[in-house]
Order: sequence, then structure tokens, then C-alpha cells
Amino acid sequence: MKNLKARLVLFSGLALASLARAQVAETTPPPVENSVDPAVADTNKTPVTREDLTGVIGQVLNIDDYYNRALTFTVPAVNRPLTIGATIQTRYTYIQDQPSPNTFSIPLASLTFTGLLYKDFQEGKNLTYSLGFSSVNGAAPTPTDANIGYTILSTADLSAPSLSVTLGQSKKPFGLEPQSTDEQQPAIPSSLYLTGTTPFNFSDLSSRDIGIVVKGDLLPTVDFGYNFRAPLIALSAGFFNGSGANALDNNKDKEWTLRAQFAPPVDYYNLLRGLALGVSLDKSERFLPIPGGATTPAKSFWIYKTTNSGVKTDSVKYAVAAVNANPDTLQADRTRYGIDVSYIRTPVNFTAEAVYATQDSAYWDAPTKGFVETQRRSYAGSVAFFLNFGEQYLKQTRNQSRPDDWWPLTWQPFLRLDGIDPNLDVNGDWQAAITPGINLFFARTTKFQLDYSWRKSENKPAANHQVLAQFQYGF
Repeated sequence: MKNLKARLVLFSGLALASLARAQVAETTPPPVENSVDPAVADTNKTPVTREDLTGVIGQVLNIDDYYNRALTFTVPAVNRPLTIGATIQTRYTYIQDQPSPNTFSIPLASLTFTGLLYKDFQEGKNLTYSLGFSSVNGAAPTPTDANIGYTILSTADLSAPSLSVTLGQSKKPFGLEPQSTDEQQPAIPSSLYLTGTTPFNFSDLSSRDIGIVVKGDLLPTVDFGYNFRAPLIALSAGFFNGSGANALDNNKDKEWTLRAQFAPPVDYYNLLRGLALGVSLDKSERFLPIPGGATTPAKSFWIYKTTNSGVKTDSVKYAVAAVNANPDTLQADRTRYGIDVSYIRTPVNFTAEAVYATQDSAYWDAPTKGFVETQRRSYAGSVAFFLNFGEQYLKQTRNQSRPDDWWPLTWQPFLRLDGIDPNLDVNGDWQAAITPGINLFFARTTKFQLDYSWRKSENKPAANHQVLAQFQYGF
């Protein structure tokens, strides 16, 4: 679209320049001195006639009409600046000891729209928006991001603190992996604590919720030569419904999330560049439904009288009625703590994260014939090592202009170790996974991934083996 407009402006400018020269030629009187002989002048210059001007004007109008039609029928019209992006994953999965061990799937197909509602050219206090839709494993598309954001403090000075606010549906600012990009998360599957089923529903830490998020940083270190900015402290705070994405509020109180990340004040070439330490806290209070029902089924038994020789002479049947528990609702507190450390500096990269959670629960106590409240605890952690062989993440290469669609080839081998204990008070339920693999970046928005995952559960004698191969591409 910009190229079409540039060509239209160029043709219009050339035509106007021709008209201007013609008018000047008509209105400028011949010089008095050192004039050229008219016979010689006629042989070197041909005066522009009115018919010539009319023809040029007609050509300009034809060009203008052509490009207007092209813009109208081939370029979508929007009221504000818009950037459209998409991500698609095509995957092959092999899982040992499964009814359908070999399967092809489209685990993710997402479409995003981002742009500016208002652009502040002086201080950079822009008003932005984000809207996204995602389909998981062929399900109907659902909204992901749906929010509006505003930059409160000026971004014109990179050495000044920053502050922004986002209102709507967005990600919770908890932990390292839920916030990470492809550069920080090389494996195809997420860690066990974000995918497994636990009493504390860890997976919601990487999901979205409806609320408000405030982000800011303090004391940034800036290396202007490389356009590098590293704040000493980066803070995020979120205040959400706590009921998840695309859902109405069903909790008594709101869920709030806090995160702080610390980075050393160094320049671009320092060996400590890319080192960061983060801490996170998430707390919510929700209604936990207890279905109730028969906790002790009805039963009957016989008591027999026997003689000394063991012969039954009489019997009595006794019946015990079922014990039923009425449905109830527990006002349950849930708290999650997280700590993480990362070192992202090509070619060597390292991430580590640990999460600890507590949540109120209840169990049926037979002697008292009622529910007894208790607190369950869970712990999970992950460690990842990965290398980058290539120029995929070097700024001087990514920002380099090139005459074709060449993109640096980058190999990324990795190894990730992660595990989870869903309930620290129960023995035999921990899970562990070892995932080596390699990623190949061969285009700007395309990569091929190959993972092998060894998984073991404490209550199962045999390990589980998985192989995943995936293309991730988009625009």
C-alpha cells in the first residue's frame, strides 16, 4: 500500500513539474542580450502546446484512477493503524502405550490484531489496542487478548522510568515460562505444572483473565549504541476476576497477581547482560463447590447362632442405612509463590523456575459425619539449558537490510528437566519429565522443532515415551 502511494505521488509530481516548466516557458520573455537565433532555437526546442498539456493531464488522471481502484478493491480500509499477525502449528505426535499413538494435529491457530488508537508524537504516550482469536486442537475460535492500553509516562527518553496500564482480557503477570517468548521457551510442550491436572490448577497461571494490569520499571541502564535498555527493577501488578478467560465473574473476591524482576545495570557487551531474577505472587479466594452425595453406601449383614458342633440354628439380619453428605460450598483461599532466574545471552541460555502453592480443600470425616477443611500443598519446578548456533537473535543481523528474503539459519539444541508433586501430603504422586530436542529457524517467522520426552509417574512402574515434531509458522 505504501509503495502504491509512493508511485502515485511520484507520477503526480512529474506531471506537475512538466506543467510548471511549460507555464514558465510561455510566460518568461526572451532575453534581450545574447539571444539565440529563433531559427536555431526552433531546431533545439519544441514548444509545449495546449494539446500536449491536455494529454499529460489525462495520463495523470488515468494513473490516479488506476491506483485508486487498486487501493479500493485490494487493500482493506481501517480507521486506525493496524498490524495483523498469525501463528499456526502443525504437529506429529507419538505417545507410547496409547490407543492412537500416532496422530497429526493442528494444536494452535491464532490470529491477532494490534494497533494504535492514538499516537503521541511528542512524548510517546500512546493509546493502543489488542484483539486476538485462537483455536486449540480444532476447537471453535475464542478470544485471547481483548484489551486497551495506555502509556502513562513518556517514552521519548529511554533513560527515564516507564509506566503503562492495560484494561481488558490479558495474560497474568506470573512466573517466567507463562510470559516467555520463543527465545526463552525452546520445548514444544509446556512444563508439567502448566499442563498437568493438579488439585491447584496450576495451568491457569499461563492463561488469560479479565481485569487490569499495571507495568512499570525503575532505574534503567541504556546503551544507546545498541538501542539496549535494561531496567534495574521491573514491576507488574494484575487485578482480575479470577474466573478465567471469556467467563463471567463467579468468585467472592478478586484475584491479584504481583511480579518483580531484577536485572544488573550493565551495558550491551557485559557478560551479565541477560541475567534476571524474578519473584511472583498470586492470591485469590474462590467458592469451591462440594457436590456431596452418599459417602457411605447402605449395607446389610447376617448374624448366626451356632451349636457347639458349628451348626447354624438361628439368624438375624441387620441393615445399616447410607450416610449422605449434603452439597456445600467452601470459601477457599488459594496462594501461589514463584521464583525464577534466567540468563538469556546468545549463544548460551539458561532458565530455572520453582512454584509452590497452597489451597483450601475439604474431605469427608466418617467419625464426625461431616466435611473437615484442610490445606493442600503442591510444588513444581523446571530447568532448561539451550544454545543458539546462528544469527537469529543478533540485533545487527535482524535489523540488516537485504535485497531478498534471506534469513539467518539458526540451530537451537536444548535440554529441559521438570517435575511436580501435586500433593505434598500424599506419597506416590510425583511426576517427572526429561525433554531433549532441537529447533531449526530457517525463515523469519518459521521454525521446525523436534522433541523427545521421557516421563515418569511415581505410582506407575513404567516410563512413558513421547516424540513430537512440529512446524510453527505465521506472519
